[in-house]
Amino acid sequence: MIKAVVLDFDGTLAVLNIDFSAMTKKILSFIEEHGISRESLRERYILETIDEASSILLRREGSLAEQFREKAHKMLREKELEAASQSRLFPGVESMLRKLRIAGVKVGIITRNCDGAVRRIFPHIGSLCDAFLPRDSVKRVKPDPHHLATLLDILRVSGNDAIMVGDHPMDILAGKRVGMRTVGVLTGRTTRDELLETGADYVLESASQVTSLIERLNR
Repeated sequence: MIKAVVLDFDGTLAVLNIDFSAMTKKILSFIEEHGISRESLRERYILETIDEASSILLRREGSLAEQFREKAHKMLREKELEAASQSRLFPGVESMLRKLRIAGVKVGIITRNCDGAVRRIFPHIGSLCDAFLPRDSVKRVKPDPHHLATLLDILRVSGNDAIMVGDHPMDILAGKRVGMRTVGVLTGRTTRDELLETGADYVLESASQVTSLIERLNR
């Protein structure tokens, strides 16, 4: 039985308006201003890149590391809030969340985005889910298993009793790492083949179809 559903936010529940290319370019330029070449960085995603650069600075000049980190995250939040002001929930999302709650299925929402940006798009998020964990609320974000494991603890369910729904391969990877069945949705920027290649158990056109999937799985 599926007792809980965990959903990604941007690209899954809301229109993905963040220009990751521009955001990454701006952060990398800021990193280079601190004497770190982008070629020396190994991390692929922007949050992890900031952490990596912070660690390098900590070894070189400890006093600058925290200042760098705070400034980088401030730049990130500004971009996220700007994108949020032009975003919206996908059609059918609120109805889907209400149906899950009525059916007795616990609902968790998880995101690498900041709390303020999500609430700008979805001000009453707390009334339609049992737990919401933006990056501000955890030490390590998905695809690190810490993010999802923390949410599952709050929901008091095991990975075996829950499904992870997201539009990006990292959502699928994160779910697999804590033993969840995974559902890819095609409302982001990832193709069906890419989601399946990452290991998605199911692929749906949109998150609004999740209720029907759970009904079939629990039948």
